[in-house]
Amino acid sequence: MLRDALLGLMRERSFDSISVQDITERAQLNRSTFYLHYRDKDELLTHVMRDMILELSRRSHQLGDSPDRLHRTLVEWFQHAAEHPELYHLMLGRSGMRAFSIQLRKLLEQLMNLDMGRPSVSARFQGVPIPIVNRFLASAYMGVLEWWLDRRALHPPEDMARWLGTLTAMMNNRR
Repeated sequence: MLRDALLGLMRERSFDSISVQDITERAQLNRSTFYLHYRDKDELLTHVMRDMILELSRRSHQLGDSPDRLHRTLVEWFQHAAEHPELYHLMLGRSGMRAFSIQLRKLLEQLMNLDMGRPSVSARFQGVPIPIVNRFLASAYMGVLEWWLDRRALHPPEDMARWLGTLTAMMNNRR
């Protein structure tokens, strides 16, 4: 209930303007209940971000080794970002919470490692180590997500995922 209350409030206004009292009122709980679980609103936000990353990771692992795993994960990622733009701005923005940005990038790198680690794919990168390719692509994906959020989700999540897939495929096929 506290998580939902925080996310609902973040859709309406900035995180800095939200108080613990606002969160507990929205959740219809006492402040003492909040403090039984969290030290402050920053700790609640930390838990929300961690849960979000774990959920994205769980969903991508459930897709197994399917050929469209990365695409489907990216669609879900953009959909989630569209639903919670303030959360993503906090995580990825200039004053972002670096630890969560790093975790999100690592999740993307793991997804791409499954695709890029095959010998037929890695040969296309002319000796560039796959971890560097993965970091490059994950950083690019996160940069595109920031751009998209800054433009208030200008394009649908499905289009964004498809376009990122197209760019990745173009890179894979380049000699």
